Amino acid sequence: MATPETAAVVIPPIIQPDPALWLHMLESTFELASPKPITESKTKYNYVVAHLPPEIATVVRDVIIQPDSSDPYTDLKIKIIDRCSESKTQEIRRLLAVESLGDRKPSELLRVMKRRAENHNIDDSLLLELFNQAMPVPIQTILASISPITSDKAAEVADRILAISPNSIHAVSSRGDGSPSSSRNEHRSTKDLLREEIQALRKEVADLRRSRSRFRTQSNRLI
Repeated sequence: MATPETAAVVIPPIIQPDPALWLHMLESTFELASPKPITESKTKYNYVVAHLPPEIATVVRDVIIQPDSSDPYTDLKIKIIDRCSESKTQEIRRLLAVESLGDRKPSELLRVMKRRAENHNIDDSLLLELFNQAMPVPIQTILASISPITSDKAAEVADRILAISPNSIHAVSSRGDGSPSSSRNEHRSTKDLLREEIQALRKEVADLRRSRSRFRTQSNRLI
C-alpha cells in the first residue's frame, strides 16, 4: 500500500507581482523537502492552494474548486501564470507611464524606458504603445500611419519629425481651444512638413519591401 508523501517544507513568501517566480522557487523547495523530495502532483497542488493569497486564489477559483484529475499541480501552475500575466502588464504600464518627453529627444526617452524595463520581459509591442503615448499628438498620428514599425524605428521617426519643426510640434500638441490666425497658419505649415515626412517614410518602407521581394525572387532562382 502506497504511503502518502509527508515532508517538512518551508514555503517561501509569495511574490505577488511575480507569481511565476514564486512557483519556480516553490519547486526548488519541493526538491529540498525532508525526509525526501515531494514529487506527487496532488501534494504540490495542495501546498500551492494552501498558500495562495485571496487575490490570486479568486483568479483561479475554478481550478481550485475542480482540480485537474491527472496532473492538478501542473494545471494550476499554468493557469496562475497565464491569468496573472495581465497584472504583470499593468505593473509595467505603471512603471513606464511616469515617463514624459519633456526636453528630451524621443530616442533618449526610449532608452530611459528600456532601462526602467530591463528587469522585465517586456514585449516590444507594449513598449511601442507606451512610447507612443508619451509623444505629442502630431507625432502619434504619424506613427499610427506607419506599419509595421518597432519601438526603435518609432523613436528614429519621432527624432526626425522634431528635427524638422520642434517648436511647431510642441505648439500644436499643447494648444487647447481656439487659436489666432497666425497659429492656424503655423499649424498648416506644420501639417505640410509632417505630410512630407510621412511621404518620405512611406517611400522608405516601399523601397524596403521591394528590396526584400527582389531578394526572395533571387533566392528562389538559386534553389
